[in-house]
Amino acid sequence: MAEQHTLPDIRGGDEAHRILNEVHPPSEILVASDFHLGRGRQPDTRRFVRTENFISDQAFGRWLRAMRPEENKLLILNGDTFDFIRIGDYPGSTEESTEEFDKWRSLLARLGVDKSVEQLRAAISKSEQRFGLQTEDYKCVWKLLQIAEGHEEFFHALAQWVKDGGSLLMVKGNHDLELYWPLVRRALCAFLEDHGASKEAISQRVFYCDSSICIGNVYIEHGHQYDSQQRIKDGPTLPHRPSELNLPLSTFVARYLVNPLEKLEPFLGSIRPTERILWIILRRHPIAGITVLSRSLRFIRRAAEVSRIRDSFWFTIYFATVALPLVTFALFAFILIYYRTRGWLASGSHKWILLFGVVGILAPYIAAALREFFFWLANRHRPAIGEDEFAQGVYKKIEATFSPDKEIYAVMGHTHDQDVQYLHVPKGPKVLYLNTGAWIPVWPEDRPDLAGQVLFPFVHFQLRSKSEYRHCYYEWRDDRGQPAEAYILAPAGK
Repeated sequence: MAEQHTLPDIRGGDEAHRILNEVHPPSEILVASDFHLGRGRQPDTRRFVRTENFISDQAFGRWLRAMRPEENKLLILNGDTFDFIRIGDYPGSTEESTEEFDKWRSLLARLGVDKSVEQLRAAISKSEQRFGLQTEDYKCVWKLLQIAEGHEEFFHALAQWVKDGGSLLMVKGNHDLELYWPLVRRALCAFLEDHGASKEAISQRVFYCDSSICIGNVYIEHGHQYDSQQRIKDGPTLPHRPSELNLPLSTFVARYLVNPLEKLEPFLGSIRPTERILWIILRRHPIAGITVLSRSLRFIRRAAEVSRIRDSFWFTIYFATVALPLVTFALFAFILIYYRTRGWLASGSHKWILLFGVVGILAPYIAAALREFFFWLANRHRPAIGEDEFAQGVYKKIEATFSPDKEIYAVMGHTHDQDVQYLHVPKGPKVLYLNTGAWIPVWPEDRPDLAGQVLFPFVHFQLRSKSEYRHCYYEWRDDRGQPAEAYILAPAGK
């Protein structure tokens, strides 16, 4: 058995709140989110794997060095730092399978988990060989090991930040729900130690947050709980299988559908709105796209059976809008090819087929109208707070928590859209909502000037008085080696 090391204690929840508010309040806070680290670079060629979205390890390191890590500086990675969903392979899928299992076993032994290579091999099902490992804690450790090996420069920069005196707060997002497991947190501590941070530094200056945290007048939350397709209900683990995480339906769509499609078209997960993804695939790779879709739907259907009715409804509408035009096209092709159906159509007794064709062609627009209508229906009686459900949701939470005379910053990520909104209602707290966007390429439909760009956004807070912070919204300009003011465009109609 490999030697077991004593790893630093894990600080999270109430203890993190107490230390960062009462014991050592940070003089400066840096907040960034949505890095989505996947498998990173291949060790032999140094090429990035096709499903990787984060290609800025060196820029991240230069940013942290420029921010000069020192005592009382806090770096907050506000969710989706790691993208466990993208790790779709498994130990044994390569020729170095024995070496992979040995590394996994040795890491688990270091973390205090005794499993033999034979036990690990036997724990991998046929479904996992197809779509990647499930969410038991020891399997999530293997996924984090793949991320760490593919992003050594990122982990080195993070460890150097802690080593040089900076503090680190890891907030859990919907793509790194696996940070819920203490074993995964201990593995992250082990990787930081391997890259130069001491046990003492990690123990004193690395913190974790499962949902939200408030430091002075800065409220931090990833934001997926305000997304109807991403929110987690009924606890972090499955009631009937507490060793596995409770995942939203959209995670299964990403795992069973988007991951295979990204092997055809990289960065698909960065396209907004997500409804465009399948149309892009069907336009560029129709045969391969339909093959992936047909193979994946039964797994998505199985996941939908245990999901909330509302979420399943919207995914049914989504896939129906994709399938209906294809069915319509196939029907017309059959009519034109098969001579008997041409006469049947010309008889005029089945003109409803033409109506079916029109509906098929208009399906995407009908779905968009339905989504817009139901969103209006759900929000018509709510006060006009903010411009979207994320701003509305966080304000409602802050309004119930803080006194009306408070001025609060609400910092979130998740949407990948940089944003600033002022939120206020009579007799309610004043809230400046800040969304830190993403550190991966973006393709926003309403910003063609940003197509494929990586912007490196972050928010910088400085302590001005006791528990009162003031902010600056920046983008790291890697070509200049310094931050610059972010330029954020108001949404349509504003």
